[in-house]
Amino acid sequence: MKPILSTLLTVLLLVGLLVLTCPNKQDHTDALKNELNTYLNKQSSDEEASGLAALQSAIGTGLGGLVIESMLRVDNYFIFSVGRFTVPNEERVVSVGLLNHVFTGDLIPEKE
Repeated sequence: MKPILSTLLTVLLLVGLLVLTCPNKQDHTDALKNELNTYLNKQSSDEEASGLAALQSAIGTGLGGLVIESMLRVDNYFIFSVGRFTVPNEERVVSVGLLNHVFTGDLIPEKE
């Protein structure tokens, strides 16, 4: 009886930890904005370092942040959360949140 009780207590503690650390929509938004910012900074550093490249990066980050906030839908499943972009005729999973961390996929494909 004692091993069953300790196993049940361990499972309950693990589920409680997952529920308490499930990321919310703001966490998903921040992670995606950070991903976009990293991409834009990389693009501007690949180009010549001019004031125009920095301006493009700033405008892209600001505009991209607004788009992310308006298009992102986060479904909370209590122990994890999933961020989705919905565009006409397509829904795409862009982030998964677990244990207070948001994992983002390869959002922007590399040019070949």
